[in-house]
Amino acid sequence: MATDAEIIRTLRERIDELEEEIRQLRTNMVETDTVFMGALTRQQVVLLQGIYSRKMATYQYIDVIMASKGNDGRGDGRYLEKLRSKVAIYNLRKKLKPYDIEINTWRGIGYYLDEENREKLKELMETK
Repeated sequence: MATDAEIIRTLRERIDELEEEIRQLRTNMVETDTVFMGALTRQQVVLLQGIYSRKMATYQYIDVIMASKGNDGRGDGRYLEKLRSKVAIYNLRKKLKPYDIEINTWRGIGYYLDEENREKLKELMETK
């Protein structure tokens, strides 16, 4: 059985890892004060940046984003978390459709933007 000191050390290491991941994500983000980004909800901006910043945004990664962005109190359990993520992606896709940007799904893995969609999104995000 792990001692309290070991548990605390493990948790501190995990916190350090998460802080580093957040730092890396922030360096990959594009400014969000564009007109296009203003049309999205805060949650959609975070989801889009999460997908944009990775070659593949796994389902687990999307669930972490959703759990950390104001979804407390909207139901508990893994099923509801996955359902929330799917609904959020669905709504984000609807908002991106007029801009001809498509979020692709790699079944069983997660979501990604191919190079063409990534370039379209980058142009939109850079347009003030």
